Amino acid sequence: MKNLINLFKLIELTRSQVQYGYLLSGVRRDDLSNLAEHHYLVTFMAWQLAVNLKEAGAKVDVQKVLEFCLVHDLGELMGGDISGPYAGINKRARRFAKAFEEENQKYLSQFFGTNAKQFKKAGKEILDAKSDEALIAKLADYLECSAFMAYVGVMTKTAKKFNFEKTSNYARKLKDKTAKKILQEFLVEWFKQINRTDYQEILRK
Repeated sequence: MKNLINLFKLIELTRSQVQYGYLLSGVRRDDLSNLAEHHYLVTFMAWQLAVNLKEAGAKVDVQKVLEFCLVHDLGELMGGDISGPYAGINKRARRFAKAFEEENQKYLSQFFGTNAKQFKKAGKEILDAKSDEALIAKLADYLECSAFMAYVGVMTKTAKKFNFEKTSNYARKLKDKTAKKILQEFLVEWFKQINRTDYQEILRK
């Protein structure tokens, strides 16, 4: 338990670690999201996706999905955030950024005490998502990115296409057929509505 004191202090830094990768997407400095906000929203979205998929008959370990979400960008606490469009253009930079993030995760594992191995395993898997739970977490990651960009008003056609392709790619890789079908249908509807957010209309429904 003693390790948790320093771990919890470090985690508080997520409030201040800005996601600079959004700058190339047109997000202004004052509107940039931080790691704490992003992690919370990704986890919330993935939780609801996983719960609904499980209710529909898909074989999904909800707890694993949540664990992946809570650690998926934790390596960026020490730096390494990279813009999606830039990573697509400069593959070498993307490899370096991912290697840096993985190294950061290894370093941070020492603060997890007896759960160090579990954290390292989850951190490594989320960087190269293969299990359905990791894929759902990654899908939620880009789902939140698209929601944030729409929220701050920079969801261009190019950005929409980028995020749709990313999330659709994760959905296609799902082994569970029920989860795959439901998420593919959900993504089509999500990106149809992404730029049309009327909060008064939502609250009236």
